[in-house]
Amino acid sequence: MKLTKEKIDLLVNGTRDERVYACSRSFFLFAAFYFTKFFTFKPADFHEAFYEDFQHLVIGTLKEAAWIAYRESAKTSIAKIGLSWIIARKQVIEALRNSGEDVSGWGDRLYINVDSYDKANAESILFDVVTELQGNELLIADFGHLYNQSRTKDQAQLKRVSNFVTANGIRVEAHTALTPMRGRLYQHHRPDFVLRDDLENAITAESPVVTEKIIRLLDEAKGGMAAHNASLTLGIIEEGVMGYVKRSVITLGGTGRLRFIPVVDRSIITWPDKYVSTDAEAVAINKDITDPTKRKIWLESKKRELNAGGRRVYEVEMMLDPVAAGSPFFDRALIDRYLREATEAKSIKAGLHIWHDYNPSHAYAVGADTAKGNGGDHSTSVIIDFTTRPARQIASYANNEMPADLFAHELKRQEDIYGTCLIAPEKNTESGGSCLTSLKMIYPADLLYRQVPHDRIADKPSASGELGWETNHATKYMILNDLRAAVEDGLLAIGDARILKVMRSFTHSHADELGSSGQGHSTNHFDLLMAAAICWHMRKYARVKEVKQDYEQPEFERSILIVDDHAVVRSGVRRIVEDHPDWSVVAEAADGIAKAIATEPDVVILDYALPLIDGIEATRQIRQRMPSIEVLIFTMHDNDNLLRDMVKAGARS
Repeated sequence: MKLTKEKIDLLVNGTRDERVYACSRSFFLFAAFYFTKFFTFKPADFHEAFYEDFQHLVIGTLKEAAWIAYRESAKTSIAKIGLSWIIARKQVIEALRNSGEDVSGWGDRLYINVDSYDKANAESILFDVVTELQGNELLIADFGHLYNQSRTKDQAQLKRVSNFVTANGIRVEAHTALTPMRGRLYQHHRPDFVLRDDLENAITAESPVVTEKIIRLLDEAKGGMAAHNASLTLGIIEEGVMGYVKRSVITLGGTGRLRFIPVVDRSIITWPDKYVSTDAEAVAINKDITDPTKRKIWLESKKRELNAGGRRVYEVEMMLDPVAAGSPFFDRALIDRYLREATEAKSIKAGLHIWHDYNPSHAYAVGADTAKGNGGDHSTSVIIDFTTRPARQIASYANNEMPADLFAHELKRQEDIYGTCLIAPEKNTESGGSCLTSLKMIYPADLLYRQVPHDRIADKPSASGELGWETNHATKYMILNDLRAAVEDGLLAIGDARILKVMRSFTHSHADELGSSGQGHSTNHFDLLMAAAICWHMRKYARVKEVKQDYEQPEFERSILIVDDHAVVRSGVRRIVEDHPDWSVVAEAADGIAKAIATEPDVVILDYALPLIDGIEATRQIRQRMPSIEVLIFTMHDNDNLLRDMVKAGARS
């Protein structure tokens, strides 16, 4: 795919029809002639592979390709030129079809989608394509005006276009990767070419939930595209979403193509016309280059520039080193095994996922991480049973809408389920204070964890301590390392796949960021993990709930049935009865005979004026069948004869 003299002669001296036909057949020739401004530096060898891949995707000999290449590799530029090629060559395909030629091998595309995690990135790509279709004079001279619609003021200012239809009938749309492919239709057509760029960013990299959703939608997308579809995905790190794409491409065999291009591969610079290694090389070479845009870039300087903020950006974005992005904190192979063994919660009670029920002979504790409740971080809790061997995580909770003070009541609800056990809520200046303040008012203070500072020299507590757990630089690694050791040594079993997925993605870089502000951890999406780490630290303090032995069963507790055909009256009588400590309402009914037989109460309180039979007859039947039941009749009638009839029927006088 080199520019030979023959090809150059064809492009420069050939007729318009010859040039258009040749460029419609060859993506590389199309790019070289109509987009020369992009060729500031001589193309690298891997660019030739990119051009070949794109062409094979369009004509249908490839189904899916992934280019994992460094940030300045021109992969996105080549892909954008490729979209222009698809649009422009349709003119030729239609002309050949109309003349009776077989164009089945040309790869006619009609409905293009561009997906990014942030839809604005996809819209920016569409804007650049529209700009070329409207302003590239060479392209317009040979292929005509492919897009005539004027851009709106907002489109021009924001440099974003959400969708457009070309003059030759191709529709191009921008989407976020978080929307399903199913349901996307143009006339009766489904998407037949999809370009995906920037599916992975800081948000997805740190959020297993978002990553999992994108992967699920990518998997579902295979059923929402046209049968002859093709897709190209661009990325940097082969983890998370791109890791899934990589595996998907590999499984396709001959119809999948994977490229992995770091800026330096086995000590060799992959784009030698653009980069040199050292500052000295750059100075020596660039002194004779007058055009500053064509001067070579020295990688030593690039590394200093990208890593100036203290992060290893150069290693991640230029060298594609996933370890530099953050070496795994937990043993991923082990976590993967646990994920395969993870089960669904046996029940969910108002958001609390429960794997095992309460056992009064076991010791429990809860670790809690408090958030603002504004839709960002989650307020989370994890409950561990420390009596089993191994100890096991038995329940967990996450909510990103609940205010911190209400989360205190949620924690009390959970601990009432698990025997009023020890709670260790994280304290931080943003939200932990209000949660602790509320907890102190509704929960026993002696069951709230108190963090006591220790004087290492005197080997004794240095103060009385404060309620709650403080996550900072001094404590974070201790609880995280303890949790890692417990999981990897088989001392703690975690059944919640949500926690395990966070553990799988958690890195040493993430650990460095936690607690860095001195206000608890500030990085999103690790809330369940931190709750689990705090809870595991409570293993030293969790105790089996003591059962009070001085409780005495009342000598006698009367069970009472209330009978009246008016619910309001029954409710009022119930309140009067329940104010007495030795009385217990077992049931209410509008017709008392059947209910009395079913519940066998000690006392039946019934209204004289019942709808079917009066209270006297009801009393007679109840006493005949169950003589041990006492009956109390209430009535508004003050009549001696009526009273005698009631007593005669069996009511108490």
